[in-house]
Formats: sequence, C-alpha cells, structure tokens
Amino acid sequence: MFVPMVTVLLGAAFLLFPRAILTYMGLRAIHASPEAIGEGRSSFAGPLLALGLGCLLLQDPIALQPGLNFTLALAWAIAAFGRVIQLVFDGALRRKRIQMRFLLAVALALIAAQSAEVPTFLCAEYFSTNCPLFSGARNWVVSIVALLTLGLGLIALFMPKLALRILKLEHRISMPFAIGETRGSLAGFYIAIGFVVLAYPQPADFMIVVLGAAWLFTGMGRMVSIVADRGLTAYNIAGTVFEVAVGAVVLSIVFGLL
Repeated sequence: MFVPMVTVLLGAAFLLFPRAILTYMGLRAIHASPEAIGEGRSSFAGPLLALGLGCLLLQDPIALQPGLNFTLALAWAIAAFGRVIQLVFDGALRRKRIQMRFLLAVALALIAAQSAEVPTFLCAEYFSTNCPLFSGARNWVVSIVALLTLGLGLIALFMPKLALRILKLEHRISMPFAIGETRGSLAGFYIAIGFVVLAYPQPADFMIVVLGAAWLFTGMGRMVSIVADRGLTAYNIAGTVFEVAVGAVVLSIVFGLL
C-alpha cells in the first residue's frame, strides 16, 4: 500500500497547494490567466487521486489483481520515461531535482510492480465485433473517453509546449527545463489509465471506475479552483462542466445507471 499512499499524498498536495508545488516544478500561470495556477488542483491532481484511491479502496483480490497495481506501476514507469526525455532533451541533465524525481518515479514503479501481475492483453477477439469493448453504445462511450485520456497523456509526453499552452501554464524564465514537466506524472497517469482500459479485451469495472473518477476528480478540482484561485472564467466553467459530465457518465455506465 506504500505506492498508492504516496500517489494519493502527491495528488492531495497538488489539490491543496497548487501554487507551491507548481512553483517548485518551475511552472507558473501565463500573465493573462493567473487563475490557471489552479490546474494543479485539476489536471495534475485528478488522475493521481483516482488511481491511488482506487488501489487503496478496491481491496477485493479479484478487483485488485491484476489491473490496478499494474496500472499504477505502468503510470510511474511512464512518468520515469518522461523524466528521461526531460533530462536529455529539455536541458535538465544537470538538474538534481529532476534527477531525484526520476529516481523516485523508478522506485515507485518497481515497488508497485512487485504486487502487479501483467494482464493478458489483446485477446483473439479484441478486434471482433463481439468484443465487449466495441459492442454497444455504452462501451463505445467508455472507449472514446479512454482514447481521449490516452491522447491527452501522449500530448503531455511528446508535445509539452502544446500541453502547457492548453493548461495556460508556462515555465519560469530561470527554469527553462521546466518546459518538460508535463512529461512526468501528468503524462504517466493519463496514458496508463487510458491504455489499460483500451487494452483489456473486456475492461474490468474497477478500471472503468478509475477512468470515470479521474475525470470527475479533475472537474471537482477545477470547481475548487474557481473559488480558491478566483478562477470564475468561461474556460474554467466550460472545463468543469465537461470534466464532471464525462466522469459522471462513465461512472453511471459502470454502475448501471445508464
């Protein structure tokens, strides 16, 4: 339970202290959108809280293995890979804080992997019309949300400038290497959650719960930001409505409400 606890604590730190955490990372809101500092409460915190809490709360052995621990290990492994890219290509090679966070991501990935079993992906029926993932409107909705989640993670990993532009954040002048900050846990958790839901021949309910919770927590974090960060803007209102709606729809599907 060590890695899930650390993951939840990191998500909570983003939620409660976004300015301090993003400043430490070398990021700040662009001048025209000072409220964007609240992205720490939403985009950064949401997936961390969803997957970390999922591993802590879904204790049924059938549910816990193999999907949740594997997804957590994969998320931190991708975060570590993102740190490698940041170290090599974003000018952070000599930055000790990035080196330490790379080592932390590697350590968390290895610890989580100790209790993770690699699921069987891509069964013979995966691309069949009989595959549950691609049959029925409800499963198509889950697939589209998972694809969107995966796509956002890939943008954060390979196009950090675009990711920061979407989030209305920028690196501090004195810390140009911070341009690659989205390559870390932000990319890792979005990619891992989206990929695992898509790659399961029959996505398990507990993974769909994590997918919905990630979007719901992101929207709820944005709601907190509207109040705490003076973020009552059209962008935040639209983002909150969209993220909460996506999360609610996915959770309604898995709980049989839709």
